[in-house]
Amino acid sequence: MITKERLEYLLQVCNQLTATAQELKELDTWYESFENDSSLTSQLSSAEKNKLEQKILNNLNTKIDKPVYKLHWRQISIAAAVFFCLTAGVLIYRASFQSAENPVVYANHTNDIAPGKNVAVLTLSNGTQIHLNDKANQVLAQQQQAEISITADGTLKYAQTSINKNQQAYGDNVITVPRGGQYQVILPDGSKVWINAASSLKYPTIFTGNKREVELTGEAYFEIAHNKAKPFSVHSRGQVVNVLGTHFNINSYEGEIVQTTLLQGSIQISQSATGFAKKLIPGQQASLTNSGIQIKEIDVENTIGWKNGVFTFENTDLIVIIDQLERWYDVDFIASQLPDKKLYGRISRDVKLSSVLKMLQETSDVKFKIEGRRVILEN
Repeated sequence: MITKERLEYLLQVCNQLTATAQELKELDTWYESFENDSSLTSQLSSAEKNKLEQKILNNLNTKIDKPVYKLHWRQISIAAAVFFCLTAGVLIYRASFQSAENPVVYANHTNDIAPGKNVAVLTLSNGTQIHLNDKANQVLAQQQQAEISITADGTLKYAQTSINKNQQAYGDNVITVPRGGQYQVILPDGSKVWINAASSLKYPTIFTGNKREVELTGEAYFEIAHNKAKPFSVHSRGQVVNVLGTHFNINSYEGEIVQTTLLQGSIQISQSATGFAKKLIPGQQASLTNSGIQIKEIDVENTIGWKNGVFTFENTDLIVIIDQLERWYDVDFIASQLPDKKLYGRISRDVKLSSVLKMLQETSDVKFKIEGRRVILEN
């Protein structure tokens, strides 16, 4: 049975036109059986139902004229309206539909914080550091038989200028992304890596020998160029991920559970301390715990929301949300006591911090106040 919180979240992302195909399907599945869901019985008066129904229908009539999800909204608009008229306690839009007598208190802030941007520092093997935040369409350096450049869209790219089978490794480069940043790099073998805030990636200027190895700190999304003769390995906190050619995400931030999510292909995860290994298939996520490697099926689109420019919270612990916001907006959250809450929500990472805090306040009773680069939780 779908939970109230999950249903609230699904209706919210549909109303915001940010729902994934899987979420739209989940909502349709619920609608087909909601009449038998006894946990969602009505407690609203007739007047409340009529008033709420009109607001929902007005809102949906605006949405269905937009090209995104147009056909699907024609199917679910009635479902959403009926749902709001027939159920109580499932008012995800309670912030939007509060009466004048009970206005919503949004994030209280004396200033606002801009979202993160493409910024990083490249450290060459000779120790030279290059700041990448304002460079595009230019060659940065020549190392060994590799040319290092920035593309027009701001991607760091390595291109091999010649081939020498007897070539020896020259040294490693490190790209470091600070809090408030993100960056993309195309490795010497053509593999693409999206690096999240407060993360770094270490790799050679040219992959020599019969293997390709990199080291990750923090979080990154990988699209590995296939090369059966030269397997690719990612070393991160407490584990090694071995691949041939595939798409996957690794979250290895200090203080958090190391999680590896597979979107395409196949990978093997080995626990560094024990050598214990497990394979993943697409749609699975591995968590590295004290008891070993735990695997579960998940919605992979939620895991890589950051790479696609979206914050996605699905029954997410507040502390995890705070960690993500601290890294992306380069702020510090301050709380005398952190509420034990799990939240749902989806919003662009391109918005200012106050917009994210407003969304969180609308779907919970947590209040925030921005002071400089600190966010105060007001319980």
